[in-house]
Amino acid sequence: MPAPSNSKTPVDLFIIGGGVNGCGIARDAAGRGLSVTLAEMNDLASATSSASTKLFHGGLRYLEYFEINLVRHALKEREVLLRAMPHISWPMRFVLPYHADMRYEGETPVSKILSIVMPWMRGRRPAWLIRLGLFVYDNLGGRKLLPPTRSISLRGTPEGAPLEARFENAFEYSDCWIEDSRLVVLNARDAQNHGARILTQTKVISANRVGDMWEVQTDGPAGPQSHHARILVNAGGPWVGDIIQTKLRVNSSEGVRLVRGSHIVTPKLYD
Repeated sequence: MPAPSNSKTPVDLFIIGGGVNGCGIARDAAGRGLSVTLAEMNDLASATSSASTKLFHGGLRYLEYFEINLVRHALKEREVLLRAMPHISWPMRFVLPYHADMRYEGETPVSKILSIVMPWMRGRRPAWLIRLGLFVYDNLGGRKLLPPTRSISLRGTPEGAPLEARFENAFEYSDCWIEDSRLVVLNARDAQNHGARILTQTKVISANRVGDMWEVQTDGPAGPQSHHARILVNAGGPWVGDIIQTKLRVNSSEGVRLVRGSHIVTPKLYD
């Protein structure tokens, strides 16, 4: 094993984790003139950031929870991404079939209000409410690149071919999909172009606060190294709790709840 190496010059930011959050933070910080080191124990985008839905969307369903700012920020980010990286992101149209008996799967703030104002519609989504939500979704984030929502007929159309006859109408709206792992790598490369140090296959062994600095011990292809940073960022994804407990050795009362998304992949059945 090579002799230990030391980074005597402290950096402004040391980031643990080379997923989309870690690399995005590195790019933003380096672009603002901060000195940055990022350590990823595997390869970039090796976990969640290469196993996403591949959708870069604005969070349409969160409108029913009145998360207006969350949706606005996501839609603005979507627009920025489409402008900055058109070679790895593309518009995608989604069709929402509708019939009068459609119901909520669970209670949301909007469904509760609707049950009070229109008790005869309890548990149902009226067409006007869906169209209103899509209108807000179209205009909340300053959409300029993607086509707007439109109403379509499902009778005798390709969109309606695979559906039951009771579905006669639908709404078609825009989101987009993206090559998620390439997004991570491009952020890392741009961060590196702005002076960031990107260390892959480099595991953080420990991180301790010494005076007004963080002292971070890593082990990677270059052997054990010691780094010093003014700020430490934990962007470990599913390992964020493990980093807090075993690397930082902080007895935090905060817990981490991991959420797994389920994707259903089928052969292409229709044009």
